[in-house]
Amino acid sequence: MAPAYETVRDAVSARLSPGAFAHCERVAETASALAERYNLDAAEARLAGLLHDWDRELPGDELVARARALGIEVTPADEAVPYLLHGPVAERELPAVFPGLSAEVLDAIGAHTYGAIPMAPLAMAVYVADVIEPAREHRGVESIRERVGQCSLPELFADAYASSLRHVIKRRRPIHPVTLTVWNSIVAGEGA
Repeated sequence: MAPAYETVRDAVSARLSPGAFAHCERVAETASALAERYNLDAAEARLAGLLHDWDRELPGDELVARARALGIEVTPADEAVPYLLHGPVAERELPAVFPGLSAEVLDAIGAHTYGAIPMAPLAMAVYVADVIEPAREHRGVESIRERVGQCSLPELFADAYASSLRHVIKRRRPIHPVTLTVWNSIVAGEGA
């Protein structure tokens, strides 16, 4: 049985800074709205959105150490930008904290940093929600928001993913190998 939203909310609030917690609440509400729009489980989307940044504020060296201890491959891109590991690490650690989380919720949490193949619909909704939540002001966010309900969820995800990729390139950050694989899958029309 899934943990109660309020229980999870209290745990996230105690774990993260006020700004990060507020972001998680906005992602939770945005993910829930997207789920309703695209006929997904809104409660699961809300829970995944709330938990998506569970390990966001851990120091980079700790994320790398935890990833290795959990058997997660640590790439040179992860070592250069350890923050990327916060999704996969949380996916592996959260079942011990909240045993009732579904595989779909955990998958969405794990996939929100650089995607996955395949990218499940709930994971797409959480990824998009993270990109378009109301406090986001990056270039192109309004056009992605406007496409909600006007295109399929995979198309919306592709738009959000392209926006994220442009941001990584603009900041001259290493591109994670999974990111390249996901993007190439999108471009090939295979979806993610």
